Amino acid sequence: MIKSHQRSSKLFNKGPSLLSKLLLLTLISIVFMGIDFRFHYLKNIRQATNAFTKPFHAVLNLPSDIYNFTTQYFSNQSHLIQENEVLKTNIDSLKADLQRLDFIDQENNQLKNLLEVKNTRKFKTEAVNIIYSRFDPFSQKIIIDGGQNRNFQAGQPVIDALGLVGQISNVYPETSEVTLVIDKKMSVPIQIQRNGLRAITNGNGQNETISLSYLPNSVDVIKGDILKTSGIDSIYPEGIAVAEVIEILNNPKLPFAKIICKPISAIRSHSHVLIVTPVNKIENNLIPAKNDQKK
Repeated sequence: MIKSHQRSSKLFNKGPSLLSKLLLLTLISIVFMGIDFRFHYLKNIRQATNAFTKPFHAVLNLPSDIYNFTTQYFSNQSHLIQENEVLKTNIDSLKADLQRLDFIDQENNQLKNLLEVKNTRKFKTEAVNIIYSRFDPFSQKIIIDGGQNRNFQAGQPVIDALGLVGQISNVYPETSEVTLVIDKKMSVPIQIQRNGLRAITNGNGQNETISLSYLPNSVDVIKGDILKTSGIDSIYPEGIAVAEVIEILNNPKLPFAKIICKPISAIRSHSHVLIVTPVNKIENNLIPAKNDQKK
């Protein structure tokens, strides 16, 4: 009897099952949610709970926030580095473009000046490109684009927009060698523009200067005098600017004055020059008059 009573007591004291409890709690939650949604009874409690738990959320989210910040920082740095490299490349490209434009502009100005000389000079000229320059104490020469294929001849004068550059010294099938006025082997008959005094210049081979040779200490030459071709030979037409006197040294112990001159032509900055056609060649190529043609 006692055992039977104990079994019946356990049966009645067992209570609701776990599933029943979950269903009950779910039902209660739904009821409270509905009431809160309609009447907002739990608003204050929810705000207080959020305020209380906010620091904990911040602490819990801290590792994730640090990771996101670090990832974003390095990503931005990498992007900035790449962008900086692109900008540097663009700047270098723009600089190269500006240099090319500057070179083209200088070349155009040189060609315009040469064209003006070509149109105003009484003698015939032909424009050519400079393809190589050689400057050393032993040889002051340039190579031009044109030779036997353009009927160039050794001895033809070479000028630029400012004055005499030199003279063709060797002619090859498609190129020619020009010896500059500053070369030691170059001599040019000149006359001083101020007083008509005639003399001969000789290249010094260095310092880009030429000298007036064999003139006495008492000669009437002053700094700033302009030397031009005299035209007494059959090579250089008269009146081409050659040099300017920059220094005069008189030594009583020496029979001649030392007169240093600077070439007027822009020897170092050429890209094009003009080849002067010899006078006798021009005369041979003159077109006969109409009356002569009829005969």
